[in-house]
Amino acid sequence: MNKRNKEKNKLQEIFDETPEVKQFFFFGFYILFFIFIVILLRGAFNTNSISTTKYNSGYKYNFNIDDIKNNNYHFTYKLNKDNNLIIFDGDRFNEKLDFTMSGNPASDYYSEYDSYYLKNNNTLLYESCTNPMEFSNIIEGNVLGELFSQATYVSKTDYFDGNEFDYNYQISTSTILKTVNNMNVDIDDDVNTITAKVNKDSKLYEIDLDLTNYYKYLDNNIKVYKLELKYSKFGNIKNINKLK
Repeated sequence: MNKRNKEKNKLQEIFDETPEVKQFFFFGFYILFFIFIVILLRGAFNTNSISTTKYNSGYKYNFNIDDIKNNNYHFTYKLNKDNNLIIFDGDRFNEKLDFTMSGNPASDYYSEYDSYYLKNNNTLLYESCTNPMEFSNIIEGNVLGELFSQATYVSKTDYFDGNEFDYNYQISTSTILKTVNNMNVDIDDDVNTITAKVNKDSKLYEIDLDLTNYYKYLDNNIKVYKLELKYSKFGNIKNINKLK
């Protein structure tokens, strides 16, 4: 008889002679088993809670961009390109834009669909020109919605006792290229960031985008490319017509 069998027989003898020991042993075993199951279930619940919070937050849950897609609002767009600031301030009514671009002096623009016009300060007439907003393909409502849908939700930041919130995202350069430029590229991706600023009524009023890595791919001379898009007066802009 080997040593293991001897120990097994000895344990059986103890159980036979003292049933209380046997009962205590099995009772302790079931207690440990129960604790183990509880720990497993708790871990699974916490993981699921984190997952649910992460993916059921942000775009389409805590805010949407329907007001932007409706194309009726006042806007202030700030472009930081290599630490040079350009500000576009104006109104949008459907496919018409009336805005001013900062400069010395500032320039007045008007747009209908894909046609842009610059006001001649001498004749006060609007003359055909190129689009001064080189980022215009990024800021259309349907494109912004697609970027939020494709981006990875990272975190939420609370401000002013829960009256304002930031929803923070990251999105790869290749994803933006595919969404905006219809380009499929195989690159070592650097992330870009998107932040949606939302008030206590779940109304989106600002979108901040750091698209430096995306624009570096398009132009490797770019060092900084950030956009601050502010919105107000949703639904309150009257018809615009500068070409009378």
